Amino acid sequence: MRKRDYYEVLEVSRGATAPEIRRAYRRLARQYSPDINVWDERAGTLFQEIGEAYRVLSSPVSRALYDRLGHQALEPPGRSAADRRRQGEDLHYPIEIEFEDALHGVRAVIEVARLDPCDACGATGGAGGRRVGPCRACAGRPVRLVLRGEAPVAARCEACRGTGWELPEPCVTCGGRGTVRRQARVSVAIPPGVDTGAQIRAPGEGHAGPAPCERGDLVVITRVRPHPFFTRKGDNLSCEVPITVPEAALGARIRIPTPEGPAVLTIPAGTQSGQAFRLRGKGCPRLDRDGRGDLLVAARVIIPRNTDSTLEEVLRMLERLLPEDPRAELWGHPGGHA
Repeated sequence: MRKRDYYEVLEVSRGATAPEIRRAYRRLARQYSPDINVWDERAGTLFQEIGEAYRVLSSPVSRALYDRLGHQALEPPGRSAADRRRQGEDLHYPIEIEFEDALHGVRAVIEVARLDPCDACGATGGAGGRRVGPCRACAGRPVRLVLRGEAPVAARCEACRGTGWELPEPCVTCGGRGTVRRQARVSVAIPPGVDTGAQIRAPGEGHAGPAPCERGDLVVITRVRPHPFFTRKGDNLSCEVPITVPEAALGARIRIPTPEGPAVLTIPAGTQSGQAFRLRGKGCPRLDRDGRGDLLVAARVIIPRNTDSTLEEVLRMLERLLPEDPRAELWGHPGGHA
């Protein structure tokens, strides 16, 4: 699992002062203390991560080294470049797309601000392209035991100040980070069936890191604009279609819109307002497997608002032909009063 940036863990900026780092640590340590969060399984892991981040960033020497090398600064000195090979940080980018694009897929070209390798130092962070290496004075073993009298005492290498690393002068262009921030245009394929909150990963399009790091990934987080007619729930779509009183009473075949074009829906005789019909396979494409969801169509019976004498007579005749009271059953339960 990729380790999070220590500044991100403590929720502070890279320019945070020592008191700001200390306050952030105390606040988060209280928030995620396992003694308080007894039932939260993540609390213990987060508490350890917060403590590790604070130990590094609270020391000026280790913080300066971490700013130059990232998590590589905590690895044993002397490892080969291949062993130290890492990825840069992932870059998260929110994008808003139309409802139709979410259903059919789209290729989006987005502009992001990301870290690119510094051309001046070849992403090493050292002036003239010089790389970080193990301290030549202590061969990467900055702390050793020496005898003073009869008691062994820990002595620190002063050449590297106890870090085990030999740091060249920082590159003036990137300040020793090995990366610079630039704007970039990236084309990302959004697959059919995405919904709000979906994460589309574009490998190798995220932040660069100091050499010999590879790029992290670009993670596009989608937000789908609502549609004026269709409502989505999972892979299914729903809509409401108006029908006339004769269509509801006698039945009919009507044309309705679907995401893939018009379709014919059969309205059976005696359809009630709000009655739903299912059109299988007419919903959203499934993102994680083949097939599509369903389209749920609710009928809404439209009652005429303005009636002339002829229509009124027809309705009076219908009233005589249908004398039953549709509310009669309301008085059949306990507590009902006629």
